[in-house]
Amino acid sequence: MTLEPQGGPPDDVRISDEERTQVVDRLRRHCAEGRITLDEFSDRAGQVYAARTRSELVEVLADLPEPVPPLATDAVAVRRHPTSWVVGIMGGGQSKGRWRPEGEVTALAIMGGCVVDLRQAEIEGPVVDISAIAIMGGVDIIVPEGIAVEMSGVAIMGGKDCRVKDVTPLPGTPVVRVRAFAFWGGVTVRTKRERHRGVDRARDRAQRRQLQGERSIALAERHATRALEHAARYAPMVEEVLGAFNQGMKPKPPTALDGTVTILFSDIEDFTGITERLGDLRAQDVLHSHNDIVRRAVAASGGHEVKSQGDSFMLAFASARRALNCAVDMQRSFDRWSDSQPNVPLKVRMGLHTGETIREADDLFGRTVILASRIAAEAGGGQILVSSLLKELTESSGEFCFSPGREVTLKGLSRTQVVHEVDWSGALPG
Repeated sequence: MTLEPQGGPPDDVRISDEERTQVVDRLRRHCAEGRITLDEFSDRAGQVYAARTRSELVEVLADLPEPVPPLATDAVAVRRHPTSWVVGIMGGGQSKGRWRPEGEVTALAIMGGCVVDLRQAEIEGPVVDISAIAIMGGVDIIVPEGIAVEMSGVAIMGGKDCRVKDVTPLPGTPVVRVRAFAFWGGVTVRTKRERHRGVDRARDRAQRRQLQGERSIALAERHATRALEHAARYAPMVEEVLGAFNQGMKPKPPTALDGTVTILFSDIEDFTGITERLGDLRAQDVLHSHNDIVRRAVAASGGHEVKSQGDSFMLAFASARRALNCAVDMQRSFDRWSDSQPNVPLKVRMGLHTGETIREADDLFGRTVILASRIAAEAGGGQILVSSLLKELTESSGEFCFSPGREVTLKGLSRTQVVHEVDWSGALPG
């Protein structure tokens, strides 16, 4: 066949089905000679059957010799060595890239894997026969799109799967026949593409990517807006976690509240007066700042928030020393906050006691809880009062400074109690 124009320029001359068939036959011969791969043959055959004018056929054959030269005897020596076995036993084997199947190719995978990639293989003849045997292993066969695949065989406690893309096989392309035997293994035939076919497809894909990029940007903007909203909502929680890490420890889960625990009660002095002076909204801002300080300190000290009501907190700790460190840390934080808000001094009173408690669900009861509550009521704004027992448990560490004990009569208790004030301004950091 000649592709010279007859009666007009090449791009004006329409072609027939016979001419398309002749060009595909030439491509098949070039594929058998190893000038083009099976994947390239599939690409070019698709362009031939889509062509309308002779100039399009000229473009398909532009880089191939005309006519197809015969196979020289001395060229046999330089052709690639044929491959008839691909083996993966307790490992991997593969044939891929430029290679030449010989007759029937046997892929054997025993407790391993084999890959037979035909996309750049040098195919001779109209049929490629592959026997795929997978015993407790896997055989993966990759073919170009537009290649007809016939799969047969048997799978025993295994599987065989043909996942070739559903496109009409191109006339004149080789047929890949796979006979599979899978025993506790699998044989798969699939298509895979690595490059674009034609300028139009490349342009379409670029347009799809641009559209996808625009959608991704819009989606990212929506997610960013939501993230900012969530960040504002959960800022106190984030500060709590960061505060715990800055102090060299991770936030700890609530400690077990059984047995001997240390109870800490706190509340803001004259919060009613603060509300009257500032109004409800401003007073709520102050309360939120107070609550954030308390919860950050509790998380850093490994304590547990039993309950809170209004401006009051009931906290529990497994260690008397940690409880006292938490109280000192909170007072120092309240003092710094008051320095930054001179018109709204935040004075908090605290009372602590250690002893046995009664637990019901997440709440604690008993004489220890009552005593800690009464000691907190005895304290003034900015004070930390502790029972004599708690003082004895913590003073040996040398971290805390206690005032001399004083006897007090606590509401609801028949006997007087000795309490001590903690000098938190001179206490060592916990």
